[in-house]
Amino acid sequence: MRCAKMTGMQKYRFPALTDVLTVKVGTKYVWEERVRQQATLVHMLEDMYGIKLNFRAFSFYPNYMYFGMPITHHPNINEAKELWVKIGKIFSGQRWKVCSAFEHVTPQSSIPKEFDTFDDLGFDHVQMLLSELVVMDLNYPSIGVGQQMGLSLFQPMIGFSKKPVSRMAIGRPGSLILKYDNDDELLNMMHDISKRRNYQSDPFYVKKSPLRFLKAVFKGKTCLNEIYASNSY
Repeated sequence: MRCAKMTGMQKYRFPALTDVLTVKVGTKYVWEERVRQQATLVHMLEDMYGIKLNFRAFSFYPNYMYFGMPITHHPNINEAKELWVKIGKIFSGQRWKVCSAFEHVTPQSSIPKEFDTFDDLGFDHVQMLLSELVVMDLNYPSIGVGQQMGLSLFQPMIGFSKKPVSRMAIGRPGSLILKYDNDDELLNMMHDISKRRNYQSDPFYVKKSPLRFLKAVFKGKTCLNEIYASNSY
């Protein structure tokens, strides 16, 4: 079953590659490196699975956010869904096109014996690669979330968790993992992060920061890891 949000996305004009490659902050074309890295990753995935990915996955959609979360073994799934819906609405209210995994993924479904496209597998790899920004709920261990964190290595990721997360999660380049005590605190941070003038002036991207050894998450000229240093792991 495809993401319900994808219907609207099909009508969204896929940006010419030149539109993505000409976005810059100062004199730096900030998405050029990601497009190159992602093209390499897509070819590797095609070789591993023996099928072709959607050609769109070689680039991505500005203003598109992929939201992943632990689903299969979440102990409080209904309560968590309330928070996930609120986060999705915050980004949608800031003109983001949101694809939330819990709205369409069925983790218990079997792998098809025959498949013609990568989407037939239902792994969400293409949907995630199409996003400018990845958001992850890291409150509970999840093999699927862990795999997506690795596959999205060239994309900026905003994670969140009430409890400390593993050193592997913290050590993922291009990550900001927010810590919070209550939902309102998290939602306020998500509102500030999602808000921007437009993707041309405030693109989300990954680069080195003078105050951080690992690559950090930037929105325009702002390093979010520095802004949220006291509220992150």
